[in-house]
Amino acid sequence: MQSNGAGQGQESSELSFLNSAQNGESSSADGTHSNGLLSSTDNGTSVGTSNGSSIGPGSGTSASGSEVGSLKKKKRLSQAEEDVIRLIGQHLHGLGLNQTVDLLMQESGCRLEHSSATKFRNHVMEGEWDKAENDLNELRALMHSPNAIVRMKFLLLQQKYLEYLEDGKVLEALQVLRGELTPLKYNTGPHPRP
Repeated sequence: MQSNGAGQGQESSELSFLNSAQNGESSSADGTHSNGLLSSTDNGTSVGTSNGSSIGPGSGTSASGSEVGSLKKKKRLSQAEEDVIRLIGQHLHGLGLNQTVDLLMQESGCRLEHSSATKFRNHVMEGEWDKAENDLNELRALMHSPNAIVRMKFLLLQQKYLEYLEDGKVLEALQVLRGELTPLKYNTGPHPRP
């Protein structure tokens, strides 16, 4: 994965990016690529940068002390930017590109998902409903809306109910419906939606 620093604001002119032959972007006479990034040369040899690590003409990568030392502190990402990075990371993880995900999370300073969310997901996938419900209580502090936790609990119990029905466990399903879903009084309007 090539890192081009896009989305990190304008870095200083010390940063140089891969030239058009390396990244497939067309460039204009002033050295600006069609993606808005600058390219530069060092003694006629193209030099690229990947978040402070210079990619030189030789094999491997090396970090230039003066270049790394002169980099500005990373810009704080907005919540929307962090969410986009997480979505990209989750998609890449689903494709099996785990090293790319690790690098993305390291460079962005984001976490792919909160540890409580990971536990919750795993417990739901394994059908461990009581543990999943306990995990929801841990996630409560991370929720922006109090209604979100109620909706999540409803969806969790709905899935539990449906899986009991699918497995032929009618009495357990009825118990979930009567004892857990109905007392939530969620979605009780004239046309309830999931």
